[in-house]
Amino acid sequence: MLGVSQTFSAQHYRRRAAMCESYAACAQSVDDREQLLRMRDGCLARADKEDWLGGLPPPPPARALALRIPA
Repeated sequence: MLGVSQTFSAQHYRRRAAMCESYAACAQSVDDREQLLRMRDGCLARADKEDWLGGLPPPPPARALALRIPA
């Protein structure tokens, strides 16, 4: 059951990333906003790593043109 704990851990990091993003939207200074967005990116990277450790394939790139279905 190695993959199950990593999946829960990945979900935890994704929830933290969502919280950081919502806090960044409410941040009053530019420095705070940038720091929260960096924290969000770190949490998302950690979630991807936890998925990888659990045996799941990596997510596709955000703007991968090669993965589009031809019209």
